[in-house]
Amino acid sequence: MASLPKIFPILCVAFILTGCGGGSSQIIDPSIVLAQPSSTTVAAGSTLQLHATISNSNNTTVLWFVDSLPGGSSTLGTISPQGVYTAPDVPPPGGSVTISAAPQAFPVAVTGVTINIAFANVSLSGNYVFTLNGTQGGGPWAVTGAFTADGNGMITNGIEDINGPAGIFQGLAFNGSYIINPNGQGVATFTSAQGSVNVSLTLDSQGQAGIMRTDANTVATGSLFLQSPAALSLTTLNAAYAFGFTGNDQSGKTLSIIGQFTTNGSSTLASAEEDVNDGGSASNQPFSGSYTIGANGRGTATFTDSAGTRNYNFYIVSPGQLQFIETDSSGHLSGGAYQQQNVTSTTTLTASFAFFVAGTDGSSAYGAAGDFTPSASTSGTLSSGTEDINNGGSIAASVALTGNFTNGAAGRGKLTLSGAAGTANYVFYLITPSIALLMTTDSGINASGQMFVQSGGFSTGALNGYYGLTLASPAGIASPSAAVGTFFLNAAGSLTGSEIENNNGTLSGTLSVTGTYSFSGAALRGQATFTTNGGTSTNFAYYPISNSSVILLGESGSPVVGTLSEQF
Repeated sequence: MASLPKIFPILCVAFILTGCGGGSSQIIDPSIVLAQPSSTTVAAGSTLQLHATISNSNNTTVLWFVDSLPGGSSTLGTISPQGVYTAPDVPPPGGSVTISAAPQAFPVAVTGVTINIAFANVSLSGNYVFTLNGTQGGGPWAVTGAFTADGNGMITNGIEDINGPAGIFQGLAFNGSYIINPNGQGVATFTSAQGSVNVSLTLDSQGQAGIMRTDANTVATGSLFLQSPAALSLTTLNAAYAFGFTGNDQSGKTLSIIGQFTTNGSSTLASAEEDVNDGGSASNQPFSGSYTIGANGRGTATFTDSAGTRNYNFYIVSPGQLQFIETDSSGHLSGGAYQQQNVTSTTTLTASFAFFVAGTDGSSAYGAAGDFTPSASTSGTLSSGTEDINNGGSIAASVALTGNFTNGAAGRGKLTLSGAAGTANYVFYLITPSIALLMTTDSGINASGQMFVQSGGFSTGALNGYYGLTLASPAGIASPSAAVGTFFLNAAGSLTGSEIENNNGTLSGTLSVTGTYSFSGAALRGQATFTTNGGTSTNFAYYPISNSSVILLGESGSPVVGTLSEQF
C-alpha cells in the first residue's frame, strides 16, 4: 500500500482524459446553418429575407456579412441584424454578392450563399445628362439635355437642346418614361413640344448607358451619364479641358474639331487652341471664348476663330466632363470636353495604346482601329503596331505599323502611322497621360476618335462575363446604321446575347445573337463574329483597352465602330 499515493495521480489523469467519473468535459463549438433563400436572384433595390439557425450555444446572435464586409455597403447592398438583405440600386461589378452568416459566439464558423442582382427601374435613378448624334430624315440631327429619373419609371424636369433638319430648339422642357429589364437593357421616351424621342439603352454597373434612337427614319447613338449634383455652378469650372466635337458644317460636309481651353471659374476661356478638319481640309489655330452657367448645370459658350463665332449650349456632367451642342446655323456639332489631369508640355506617350477613328474619306465611310507601342530606346518612335482599316467596305486587315510622334504644349501632339495600307497623320490632345482625343489631318480624310493606354494581360479567357454593346457607323454617310445590346462572353471564345439594330432608319426588333471571339495573329488583336437569329453574320476586328472594354471595327460591309464594355 505504500506505493498507492504515487500511482493514484497518474491514474486520475488517465481517467480525466478518457471521461473520468462517467461524465464528459468535451467542448462542442457553436455551429450555424443558413437556410436556402426563397430565391438566389433579387432585383436591384429590393429586399430578401435570409434565415440562419445557431446550435450548441445559448448566444443565438447572428453576424451578417456581404462579400466579407460586416453589414455590407451601399455598393454591394446592406443586410440588417435580422437578416434582411437590401440590394443596391445598380448591380455591383460581377453582378452577384456572397452573403455570409456566423455565430457571434464563434465567428470563425461561417456559411454563405451567392445572390445574383438583376437590374430594375431603380437602377436608373437620379439626375442624368444625355447626348445623341446622327440623322433624322436623312439630315444631320443632334440633341443634348438633362433630366431626373425617379427610379420608378418616370422622367421629370427634362430640358434639352435640339439641332436638326427642322431647326434649332433651345431649352425645351420634356418629361417621359422608361422601363429597365433585368439584363440592363431598356427603353425610354422623351416627349417635348417637338414630339417624342424613343431610345433603346444598355446600363452598366456605373449606372450609365449607351443609347440608340429607335424612331422610324432616324439613326442616332449616344450616351447617358449620371450627373454630379455638386458640380452645377460656375466656380466648379476652373481647369484646363481637352474637347472633341463632330458633326457636319452648314453645307453638309463632315466636320471635326478637337482642341483645348482653360476655364477661369468666371466667364472667360483662355489658352484656347483648336484643330479643325472640315471635309478633309485640316488646320490649326487659336480661338477665344466665353461661357455662362444657368440653372441645372446648363450653360452657354462661344468659340471665336478666324472663320467666325460658333455658339454652343453645354451641360455639366461633373467638373471633369461637359457635354456640348452647337446652337447656330453654322453646323451641327456636338461632343464632350474633359478636364485634363497630370498633363504638361513634357507629358509623352510611354505605354501601349489602342485607338479608333471614324469618319469619311471623300464620299466613303471610313473607320480604323489598332494599337501601337512607343519605343523604349528611341524617343518619339514606335516599336510596333497593328491596324485594321475599313474604307467604304474595302478592308485592310492586321496591317503592321511603324511610326513616330511628337508632343507639344497643353498635351497637343502629332502621330504618324505607316503600313502597307499607306501613311496616316493625326493630331491628338491628351486628357490624361492614358487617354487622348484623336483626329486625322490628311487631305481628303476626316475621321476622329480616341486612344487609350492598354492595361491587363489579354487573352480569350480573360474576356468573361456580361458586356454592353454599342455600334455606330460614321456620321454623315448615306446609309448609316447602329446597334445596342448585351452579350455574355464565356471565357472560352463563345458569346450569346441580344441586340437591336437600326439600319438607315429601319428597326430590327430584338435579335438573338451567337458568336465567337479569339485573339489571333498580333498579340493584342482579336477577331469576332456576331450572327443574328436571322442568319446575318458580321465580322469584327477588336483591340482591347482592358479586359473590361474592347474597341470593335466592323469588317463586313460599311464600317461600324464601337465598343464591348463590361456591364457587370
